[in-house]
Amino acid sequence: MGFEKAGHDVTIFESAEYAGGLASGFKEPHWDWSVEKFYHHWFQSDSEMLGLIRELGLEDKVRFPRPLTVMLYKNKWYPFDSIINALLFPGLGWGLNKIRFGFVGLFLRITNNWRALEKVTADEWMMKYAGKQVYEQMWKPLLIGKFASFYKDVNMAWLWARMHARTTRLGTFEGGFKNLPICSRRNCGN
Repeated sequence: MGFEKAGHDVTIFESAEYAGGLASGFKEPHWDWSVEKFYHHWFQSDSEMLGLIRELGLEDKVRFPRPLTVMLYKNKWYPFDSIINALLFPGLGWGLNKIRFGFVGLFLRITNNWRALEKVTADEWMMKYAGKQVYEQMWKPLLIGKFASFYKDVNMAWLWARMHARTTRLGTFEGGFKNLPICSRRNCGN
C-alpha cells in the first residue's frame, strides 16, 4: 500500500523546475509528439509500476512491442533477439566463447545471490567468468555506452539486476512517459 493510501502526507523534492525526473520529456511547438529526455521502458516483470498503472485504469495505454535487437560485427548487423540468433551470431565463434556467454547469461538469470556480486565490479567478474573475448565483444561496449570512462567502476550487482529481471518485450506508455496522468498533472517537463 502506498503512503498516500495509508493516510500519510507525502512531500516530493525535485531539483528541476518541473516534476518528473528521468520520466520528464519535451515537445517542440511544431511537433505532434513529445520525446523523453532519457530512454525509458518497463519490463513485463516490473510488477509494482504495472500494478500502479492497472490501479489507475491505464493498462490499455501500455504497449509491449517486440523490439528488434541486433549486434554489429565486422561492419555487419546480425539479429540477436532469440536464442537461435544468439547461437548463429559469428562474433563469438562456435566453441567455448559461445558456451561461456550462454552459461553467464543463464547464471545471471537464475541466481538470486546479488549480495555476492556487490563485492566485485562488472569488469572484473565478466573478465573472469565470461572470458576476455566474450566480455570485450558483448559486455564491455554496453558498459562503456552507459557509463563512459566509469565503466570499470560499475558494480556487478547492477549488471545482474539488468539481466535477472529482463524480459524480451519492453513496455512504454502510449504517447511517452510525459503523458502519464501522474506526470501531466504535475507538469513533467515542458
